[in-house]
Amino acid sequence: MRVLKFGGTSVGIAANAEQALRLVRERARQDLVVVVSALSGVTNQLVELTRAGAPREGLAEEIARRHLEHARALGVAESVLAQHLAALREEAARSPRDVALSPADADRVLALGERLAAELFAAALTARGTPAKAVIAGEAGLVTDEQFGQATPLPEAAARIAGALADRSLLPVVTGFIGVTRDGATTTLGRGGSDYSAAILGAALGAEEIEIWTDTNGMLSADPRIVPEARPVPRLSFAEASELAYFGAKVLHPKTLLPAMEKG
Repeated sequence: MRVLKFGGTSVGIAANAEQALRLVRERARQDLVVVVSALSGVTNQLVELTRAGAPREGLAEEIARRHLEHARALGVAESVLAQHLAALREEAARSPRDVALSPADADRVLALGERLAAELFAAALTARGTPAKAVIAGEAGLVTDEQFGQATPLPEAAARIAGALADRSLLPVVTGFIGVTRDGATTTLGRGGSDYSAAILGAALGAEEIEIWTDTNGMLSADPRIVPEARPVPRLSFAEASELAYFGAKVLHPKTLLPAMEKG
């Protein structure tokens, strides 16, 4: 089996999303698990919503409008988003505007981006003839410590994931970036953590490959914003790719390679 992860620009722009949906549908018989990021730009909006002084209700409506427009573009019924959009509006109205959200509350809010994206992608696959279901990573067994904002998976996560995702009769579309504590509180793995989520799932499920799909040409020899002549590196070892990520290559979360390296 394979794990395919799609980033925010791959699922958040209609034309790109259609390509991602086509790719998954063409390969659905290969026994896939899909992992998705929030729509491009949405996590930034959610981060802003958690800050003191933010116009929370207005931001929530902007985010809702973006997702409803995207649903229409993909031919998905708006009703599939109703539960998560209601939760978003409730979160926006819950706390005083002049107080920043606590780390635990912020993680609960930030997780909504991936939850909305997973619902959209799963519904779009189903509408195109590939039955799929959205799965929240915590429900899929990704249990973490309580380091909100930068959570680390616990040792028992692998066995829980393998059990929770053993039935793949409906293609699982799993939220990236988020997990859950033993007590059931929502956590996040840090920015870019959807890559890491995909690697954790792939290692736990014994995947043949973990594929990170993105609109970037690959890992570059340097930061192109600083070095204009930077070029894609055609072949990298795990160790080299991991080192580039740790030193700032944005195409991969720094921890992404570790589960793959451990499992070969």
